Amino acid sequence: MFLLWALPLALYLLYRWSIATYDYFEKRNIPYVKPVPFFGQVWSFFTQEKHAVDVASEGYRMFPNTRISGVFRLRTPAYLVHDPALFKEMAIRDFDHFTDHVTQLSLEHDPLLARSLFFTNGARWRHHRSDLSPAFTGSKIRNMFVLLSKSAGDAMKRLVVFARDKPFAMELRDLYSKLGNDAMTSISFGVDVDSLTDPDNEFFLKGKRLAQIDGLPGLKLLMTTILPGLFKFLRLGVLYKDVNEFYLEAVSTNIRYRERNLIKRPDFIHLLLQARRNELNSEQTEDDALESAGFSTAETHTVEQRGGTGETLQWHDVDITAAAASFFFGGIETTTTVLCFTSYELAVNPPIQERLRAEIDSARDELIDGATPTYEILQKMKYLDMVVSETLRRWVPFGLTNRRCTKDYTFTNTDGTRVTIEKGLNVSIPLKSFHLDEKFFPDPLRFDPERFADPNNINQDAYVPFGTGLRNCIGSRLALMQAKCFLFYMLSNFIIQPGSKLTIPLVLDETSAGLNAKHGFWMNLVPR
Repeated sequence: MFLLWALPLALYLLYRWSIATYDYFEKRNIPYVKPVPFFGQVWSFFTQEKHAVDVASEGYRMFPNTRISGVFRLRTPAYLVHDPALFKEMAIRDFDHFTDHVTQLSLEHDPLLARSLFFTNGARWRHHRSDLSPAFTGSKIRNMFVLLSKSAGDAMKRLVVFARDKPFAMELRDLYSKLGNDAMTSISFGVDVDSLTDPDNEFFLKGKRLAQIDGLPGLKLLMTTILPGLFKFLRLGVLYKDVNEFYLEAVSTNIRYRERNLIKRPDFIHLLLQARRNELNSEQTEDDALESAGFSTAETHTVEQRGGTGETLQWHDVDITAAAASFFFGGIETTTTVLCFTSYELAVNPPIQERLRAEIDSARDELIDGATPTYEILQKMKYLDMVVSETLRRWVPFGLTNRRCTKDYTFTNTDGTRVTIEKGLNVSIPLKSFHLDEKFFPDPLRFDPERFADPNNINQDAYVPFGTGLRNCIGSRLALMQAKCFLFYMLSNFIIQPGSKLTIPLVLDETSAGLNAKHGFWMNLVPR
């Protein structure tokens, strides 16, 4: 008899507990997405009905006349920013209210990701960002570009030999991930590999696991934003243990070898060792003419280290490995995504591809050997920059970013009411929604590089492929020059056409934490 009424009572109390916070935004007169008991807004994510970015951004489409709306991560209230200008204020002028990202990782169980620039917070983030900023100036990227171009050029020669002057079909995510792995292994870890002819090399195999954002790693990465506190409390790791151990050993061995043999190489390991010795900031002022890698280049902001003792954190081998690994991840995942979607748009829009190829051919006439691009040549290629910029608008690689409110923040909403975001609450910024909003970009689903013919016509608050403010992407120059370099080589040697297995229009993979095509990027590569 006891169980007959105790179990229903327990279930009822559990239900009441699960919805106890769901009046949070109603009390504050803030529009919000109606939550599902226990799950809040993330039910569609768990059932895989929608991509995680679209689930998190749902309120943007539902409530067009507000600067912010409410969401629930399970039973926890959070905010979604609708106004790009408000995001810019949060990210720059009022940055001290939003200094941290949401994710919390364990240093013990995620020794690399937890120390990487994106996932660190507080004093560690300030130290790393301040020390690393000089490593990403234009002249430093130009020095690394020599390694990048050599890696890409050598790989393209092997691809040309493979083609034997005949068209062939290839899945381009696989191709670009191999090219990206080789280039980023060279400039991140100081090791030269050839993944096209030796796809079983350990750096490529471990690199695939490091940069994996689908399957279990992708799920765990998403869960760090949905349940960050629980994830850290359970001391779970995102990366596989063998991946952490491989890169820690590889970088530590590389560092010892360089220090014993006094080796200098224009790559990240060298720059990070300079940061360890406090030598990176003392070099000659960088050439301003090299600062821009194109319209999408994220603005550089000075980050001051704080602390009255004057004590600074040290760059241990594990910190250097973490930094190199995070650049490696960004260089592969972000650049591969940009290249895949650019290639897709070029394949289905032949006139755009023909115009870009004509610009590339014209640029090759300026080169000494007619083949190897320089940093300066790519800087001058206007239409190439327009194409890449439009790809980053139409297919932004990471469609959502976030911040944690570190102290109460008050602003005025569209209707004149005052809204206070309380300390500790999470804030999401829907970059994809900004980019596909017809208020900012007319006919937003159409791929049109001409949008960027005149930068003055672009709403630069709403165009944020690399984020904005002090926590924007520090590696935007490198990502842009890498994508442009690969496109230069590809279109110099091949015409890209839709393959028989290519789905048009693309169907996105809703199970991936990032942006990917469900059925791949199958193209026919026709030798020129």
